[in-house]
Amino acid sequence: MTNLIETLKANTLVIIFIIMFLEALNLTGIPAIVIMPAVGVFIKSSGHSFLIVFAIATLGSILGSITYYLVSSKFGDIIYNFFYNKFPSTQKSLRKAKETAEKYGAKMCLIGRMLPTIRTFISLMSGIFKVKFKDYIIYSSIGIFVWNLVLMSFGYFGYILSTMTF
Repeated sequence: MTNLIETLKANTLVIIFIIMFLEALNLTGIPAIVIMPAVGVFIKSSGHSFLIVFAIATLGSILGSITYYLVSSKFGDIIYNFFYNKFPSTQKSLRKAKETAEKYGAKMCLIGRMLPTIRTFISLMSGIFKVKFKDYIIYSSIGIFVWNLVLMSFGYFGYILSTMTF
């Protein structure tokens, strides 16, 4: 058990990168709104650099989002048709998502990245509806940057406040 703990401590930054990469692919089962404040608390309590951990977590999120976009752009028609035909209750939502993508393009990523339920599907929908890749990366990266910064800051400064005596 001690070896496991030491291994985890030694590889913390890699683990954070992997968790955020997988979170962007919706594979962790735990959303960033839970993960990032915990990372903020970890940073303050462990002495790691906020900027370094923030950069690593954000890079993991961005690369995971790009991967999800590329997969969904490659298999978008199959994914869309599967859900549209197999689950008729999703048809209205899928049509609305398509209209939004056509109207706003990659700009929807900026705001969508900061809306808890919607952010889960931004990369998927952007890929399916062929949002311009360059624009997707720009707007998505800005949204991820802001989202991660806010959530990590909650954990980081929340930890500081919790240790203060008044």
